[in-house]
Amino acid sequence: MSQQPTDKALIGRVLRGETRAYAVLVERYQHMVFTLAVRVLGREALAEETAQDVFIKAFESLGTFKGQAKFSTWLYRIAYHRSLDVLDREKRNRLAGAAPLESLPGAGENTTWNTLLAQDRGVMVRELLARLDPEDRAVLTLHYLQELSLKEVGEVMGLRPDTVKVRLHRARKRLKALVGEDLQHQMVRDYGT
Repeated sequence: MSQQPTDKALIGRVLRGETRAYAVLVERYQHMVFTLAVRVLGREALAEETAQDVFIKAFESLGTFKGQAKFSTWLYRIAYHRSLDVLDREKRNRLAGAAPLESLPGAGENTTWNTLLAQDRGVMVRELLARLDPEDRAVLTLHYLQELSLKEVGEVMGLRPDTVKVRLHRARKRLKALVGEDLQHQMVRDYGT
């Protein structure tokens, strides 16, 4: 059984001119970069384009990677900031008369996260998450879906871990409020009260 090369080993090979080793890093992290981009941007096509941009930028900047954080955290930081840049551009275009952003489902919430995703209610949770602002979606996605620690989420988003903890708490509260609103609307529709 052959052991997979570490990120550090692959980066070393790329920096020595073996650019094909970068394809292994892309394959290893393409899903996580795309998932984060889709959560922030809300459109698959735009997220795919953004993910490609992220990998190009990371390749061009690979020489600046110091190894102080994990490669995945460094790559997430690039993906997060690039996604925010694209989102800002889309908002400016929308304000100038372009078509509005489409909304795609996101992920779920704290203690009910795994339970809801395991059940059919996962769709409802993703739809609710899509109604949150991009920073709330991003912090929930990074911590719960991608399972990054508070410190790693902070490194990606440029925040202190205690600030991440507060943002997670607030994002969960907002998500819970949306669940309450939807349940109330459902009761009115079903029972007329």
